[in-house]
Amino acid sequence: MQPFTLFNSTHIISIVSTYLIIALILVWVSYQSKPIKKNAEVSIGVLLITHYFMQFFHAISFELSWQEIIPLHMCDFSKLSIGLYLLGYGKRYFHCAFFWGIIPASMALLTPALTYAYPHPEYVNFYYGHGLILLGVGLPVFVLKERPKFEDFLSVTKITLAMTALIFVLNHLLGEGANFWYLKDKPDGDTIINFFPSAPFHILGLIPAAILAFYLTYLPYELKDRFSKT
Repeated sequence: MQPFTLFNSTHIISIVSTYLIIALILVWVSYQSKPIKKNAEVSIGVLLITHYFMQFFHAISFELSWQEIIPLHMCDFSKLSIGLYLLGYGKRYFHCAFFWGIIPASMALLTPALTYAYPHPEYVNFYYGHGLILLGVGLPVFVLKERPKFEDFLSVTKITLAMTALIFVLNHLLGEGANFWYLKDKPDGDTIINFFPSAPFHILGLIPAAILAFYLTYLPYELKDRFSKT
C-alpha cells in the first residue's frame, strides 16, 4: 500500500468524488415522491447507525488501539445524532449533527489522519463514513428544508463545552491510546491543528476554533434572515 500524501491526485479525486456523489444523491432524492423521500431518510439513517456500531470491527480490522473501539470522536457523535434524527427521534438530534458534522467532517475529508492511501480499507472506510455524515446532514437541509436557529447554535455550543470536559477526563482515564476530539495531543498528519501551540496548550486554540466553526456553519442562515428583513 502507498503511504497517504496530502492533496496528491488520489486525495483530490477522493474529495471531489465524495462531494459529487453526495450532491447527485441529494438532487435525485429531492425530485422523488414523499414515500421515496421517506425511504431515503430511513435507509440513510440505518446506514449511519450501522456504521456507528461497526466501530468495534473497524478498530480490530485496522489494528487500531483498543481505545478506538469506543466511538467517542465528534464525527461519531454526529453520525449517531443524524442517524437518530432520520429515524424519527426528534429535531434536537439534527441540531447537534448539523454543527458537529458539517465542518468537522469536511475538515476530516480535506486533512485526514491516515497512514495509507487508496485502496487501503481504512482509507475507503474513512471516506465512506465521513461522506455518509455529510449526506445524512444534507438530506434534512436540502431536501426536507430543515434549519437551525441561533438559539440552537448557543445550545449545541454549551453541550459541546460540557462534553469537552468529559472527553478530556475520559482520554486520561482510558490511557495512552485515547485521544478523542484530539484533546490530549495533536492528530497525525497535516491539519489546521498543527498551527496551534504544542499539546496540551493546543486546546486553547482548539476550543475557540470549534466554536468559530459552529458559527460559520450557522452564518448563511443568519445572513439570509437579515436580508429577508430588509
